[in-house]
Amino acid sequence: MDVARDPGGKLRSLVDLAVASEDSRRLVAAAGKVLGHPLGLVNAGGEPLAFTPDDEAGQRALAVATAAARRRAAPPGWRIISLVHQSSRLGFLAMGANGPGDAETRTGLAVLPTLLTDQLRRGALVRLHSAAFVRRLVGDPPLHPHRARREAAELDIWLARAYWPAIVTWRTGTAAPEVLERVEQEARRLAEHSFTALLNGHLALLHPGSSSEPPAWFKKVAALTRVLAPASRARAIAAEGPVDIGDLSAAIAGLVRLHRFGPRSAGDPPLTWSREYALDGLLYGRVEPAAGTEFIERHLGPLLEWDRLHGTDLVGILEAALDFPRHDHAAERCFMHRNTFRRRLRQATDLLGEDLESPDVRLAVHVALKLHRLADASNGGAARRRSRA
Repeated sequence: MDVARDPGGKLRSLVDLAVASEDSRRLVAAAGKVLGHPLGLVNAGGEPLAFTPDDEAGQRALAVATAAARRRAAPPGWRIISLVHQSSRLGFLAMGANGPGDAETRTGLAVLPTLLTDQLRRGALVRLHSAAFVRRLVGDPPLHPHRARREAAELDIWLARAYWPAIVTWRTGTAAPEVLERVEQEARRLAEHSFTALLNGHLALLHPGSSSEPPAWFKKVAALTRVLAPASRARAIAAEGPVDIGDLSAAIAGLVRLHRFGPRSAGDPPLTWSREYALDGLLYGRVEPAAGTEFIERHLGPLLEWDRLHGTDLVGILEAALDFPRHDHAAERCFMHRNTFRRRLRQATDLLGEDLESPDVRLAVHVALKLHRLADASNGGAARRRSRA
């Protein structure tokens, strides 16, 4: 770059901005103002990164860049530049022809792709280091708070004293890597200073807030995952509140363990709380297997035998009825019409022969149902599959 041929300082201002920040939106916005041409920028996967101006021309520039990522030719009046670093494609830049054509502007337009490529490369490197740091923060063994703060300072990462943790979980194989990458990007955009990390097949979420913001954020991230991967039936499981950074590893591990127990609420909402798994956590692994099996058989034997012989799931219907006193909510949990649910429930209670009007009997049956589901979870769902065979 020859600064002497930059009398208006346009190129110098863009270089200074590109060096000072990894924010491509700021650089593209500044370039649009000083160079006067519509610009659109997407990453290698075609996800929008920036556009200018903030009107129809800018939206058109973004659409042209997106089309380029999908291997479509640029329309007349547009120029597409592939941003590549060492054979790795980082994105696509669309430049509109309408705008000033003086020598200074032409020089700026020629240098802009290089500035963006370097900026995207540095941004990708920062994200890579940040992601590795967050994985260590929530992984095992836990990262000591003093070391975490030192590493965060070295990476220029703002680190709160505590974070409200949650995980997003989904059906195995139904959330593709590109979907999860987009979810992570949007999640971090929605909450400043938040962290995300893929860990053991789950997406860990960390929010620095302690008010109503974290629960709303958890719901949005889970809902976005469902939109992008409908078959995933993604859901978030959240802790009860903020956790000191030294305890995040244990908190996330605890939430991951709760995933095995399945959804808690009617309608399969996007967010459940760790307290909803309190009984499961108390019973799981703490009841002697022989005693648990005897308890289950004593209170559920006829129902389990019927399910095994007829391939039904009356056990699940009875559990939903005891979980949700309102039958419309219980039917929703079982994905059934209310009338169908009531008929199956009557059949279940008739087969059971227990007096569920008695609080003690009802509690014993409910606990037996929980023990049965926990045994099913620890067997990889084998018991439930046999009942439906």
